[in-house]
Amino acid sequence: MSLARLRQYFVDKILPEWLEAAFDENAGQFVEGLDLDGAQDRSGVVRIRTAARQIYVYAQAASLGVGPEGGLEKAERAYDHLRRTAWVADGKPGFARSISLTDGTITDPVRDLYDHACVLLAQAWLAEATGKPVYDEAIAETLAAMDVTFKAPAGGWAEDHLGTLPRRQNPHMHYFEAMIALWDTGCDPRHAARAGELFGLFKSRFFDERLGGLREFFGPFWDLSSELGSDRLEPGHMAEWVWLIRRYDELSGDDHSDLAARLLDTALRLGQDPKSGFLIDEVGLDGQPLKTSRRLWAQAERVKAHLMLGLANPDSDHSALADAAAADLLDAYMAGGPLGFWRDCYDLDGQMIAKSAPGSSLYHVWSAVAELITRKI
Repeated sequence: MSLARLRQYFVDKILPEWLEAAFDENAGQFVEGLDLDGAQDRSGVVRIRTAARQIYVYAQAASLGVGPEGGLEKAERAYDHLRRTAWVADGKPGFARSISLTDGTITDPVRDLYDHACVLLAQAWLAEATGKPVYDEAIAETLAAMDVTFKAPAGGWAEDHLGTLPRRQNPHMHYFEAMIALWDTGCDPRHAARAGELFGLFKSRFFDERLGGLREFFGPFWDLSSELGSDRLEPGHMAEWVWLIRRYDELSGDDHSDLAARLLDTALRLGQDPKSGFLIDEVGLDGQPLKTSRRLWAQAERVKAHLMLGLANPDSDHSALADAAAADLLDAYMAGGPLGFWRDCYDLDGQMIAKSAPGSSLYHVWSAVAELITRKI
């Protein structure tokens, strides 16, 4: 079974080897990624979202009992470094977008909603894995800062502290993910309420009923605008929302499986490469590729989407499709990468075009593996 093979490969090989290869001992922080020769990213800069996502991986892996030796300790060191170096305590408090690992200075001071969602995810699982009150305090601090820094007059949250356009669904999706994690690991009803608020935003703003799919970019009042990219679709994000909708349903007791299935149908109809079967990175409303590439992360989201719909409807073919998607991912992306990790990106002719193994991709594949571990698949 390919799902079990993916789980075993990731736990036995990738988790311990990435921990060894992608952690900067001098800084006490995870790096942005690995170059194709296996060396750490040479820029010396790490985005907060990338660091936070790797912290999350090792915190949740420890909580689930499959983390490699030293993984949780390094996750805690990395979070401490992140908080000391990236926190900005001005009138719009929060985490800066990126930092230098060489000297701990901020290299991009913008406070971004996306980054804070990833930090919340890391904090949720650090709290769960360690039981330390300091992480509960950190969660409260981050949420309070977000409500100050990302106020938006037209609903939702501002994408960054500058109010940059276009409005984007993606940071809100990851905020939704973080609130689901907080709801799942804690008992604060405010987290459930905020998750419900974000899901309401998905239904009222992000989901296009006529299209049956997810819009990415919007004007200041959630208006659709071709000038701002509203006609650009990302099939991988549609698959990711399928996973999150079903996780929300499991916690809330609701049933939006028909909506989730419709969303995946649209992702596959418009965004599945007819030659390879993989999801294309970006397409237009007519399904024509706007980016002639297919990254690993979108394929991991396809596995999760089929998995969750298969659990919702055991009589469907989604479980078999999840296993087939896992086989495709392993065979195409997990063979021959740096240090055996992964080949992150191909063009639509099947030529590998990745120049690195990004740390962000670790998170996407792990979140699929975590579902398999949790559900004993």
